[in-house]
Amino acid sequence: MSLTGILFIFLFLPVALIIYHITPDKAKEYVLLTVSLLFYAIGSSNYFLLIVLLMVFTVVLGRIMYKLSGETSRKLILVAGIILNIGALFLCKYLNFFLTTINKICGLDFGLGQMLLPLGISFYTFKAVSYLADIYTQKAALSKNPVHDALYLSFFPHIQAGPIERYTNFKKTGDRLSAFSAGAFRFMTGFTKKVLIANVLANITGEVFGAPFESFSVSFAWLGSICFSLELFLDFSGYSDMAVGLSKMFGFECMENFEYPYITESVSKFWRRWHISLSEWFRDYVYIPLGGSKNKKKVRTYFNLLVVWVLTGLWHGAAWNFVAWGLGYFLAVSFERVTGITKKLRSRVGKAVYRIFVLLFINAEWVLFNAGGFKRGLGFLKRMVICAANRTADYRTAFLLKDYCFFILAAIVLCFPIVPAIKKKLSGNGKLSSVFEAALYVIAAAGFVLALSFAVSGYNNPFAYANF
Repeated sequence: MSLTGILFIFLFLPVALIIYHITPDKAKEYVLLTVSLLFYAIGSSNYFLLIVLLMVFTVVLGRIMYKLSGETSRKLILVAGIILNIGALFLCKYLNFFLTTINKICGLDFGLGQMLLPLGISFYTFKAVSYLADIYTQKAALSKNPVHDALYLSFFPHIQAGPIERYTNFKKTGDRLSAFSAGAFRFMTGFTKKVLIANVLANITGEVFGAPFESFSVSFAWLGSICFSLELFLDFSGYSDMAVGLSKMFGFECMENFEYPYITESVSKFWRRWHISLSEWFRDYVYIPLGGSKNKKKVRTYFNLLVVWVLTGLWHGAAWNFVAWGLGYFLAVSFERVTGITKKLRSRVGKAVYRIFVLLFINAEWVLFNAGGFKRGLGFLKRMVICAANRTADYRTAFLLKDYCFFILAAIVLCFPIVPAIKKKLSGNGKLSSVFEAALYVIAAAGFVLALSFAVSGYNNPFAYANF
């Protein structure tokens, strides 16, 4: 079940909100856990029992480890919990990739099974590992009720697309009415970004990335790649906005997952703005435990970075184009570290040129991400630079630009922090600030209604950042 689906919007969410808010406070988490499990059962019924068993075992192991004082026994439980969850992720997501690679290298013929990917298994696994690791390092003080732990692991707004919230941050908001209002606004904003803009741009990217290279021109390839960069941002950040909004509507805090990533000054800072929860997870649970940057030998630091980026690539998908995508970021981040280029550039022109380079690099990386294979990704990139003249493809590019210009321009505008800048400027003027806030709610409501009409009419509703 999708957060943008008709079943969720018109039935599941209203019923869940009503039942939750009329339930006494002591029983709210029981109700929300039931709702979350029901959401998963509807969305991934084949793997419902697997997720429930993983959740139960993880909570039990966490609770046992929390009460123990012996270092050895605590470490054994931590390792067992991590192996349990990572093992399930490997079997569901990476076993076929591993067997296929072994077959090609060794000339063997291991049989490959057909497995559907459990809903949000990667997000669930990382939350489970952080839960166990934080208990082991004594960063997390467990709630008296294990239902809170189970709810943290299965909370339905975070199942499909995160963010990868930490147990220590998973707590109730203070002002419920204000939180609900802010959450509803945030949900409408995210829904509109996803359905009204990202899904429309998916028509262009689907056509371009699905076309044979013989029908390409340089302009056609560039249009597809840029539109995918815009689509992916609005698609994933839209889902994150909905997750933040839903969390607030049910009375829980939720971390931000995006901070206008395309205005970044460097590749390194891009990943402090894009999918923030994933970047911080790898930093805290992989990079720092490996030694981080605090090593006498710089080689070890770059080895740690290599491990992080290879794992980041694999987390996004069990295919070599994702590994290459991760290695690309490793090389770019390493280049910035070695040269210190971001600190050396002092002139506005130099900084502007480097920003353009960074955006071009990120765009090229998204081509590898979406191409459906490493070789096809390289072929696509080649045609963005060198391509035989194709007047038909150029005409098609012009037609798509004319037909979708409003949506492309709207996507570009949403990549910039225009609304926060206006809010900041009006912060000293009470009346204008109130008028602007009211206007935002009206625009959000109108966009939401229009987006709903798209959803009801059965308009194309993919999820570009899927299969996790």
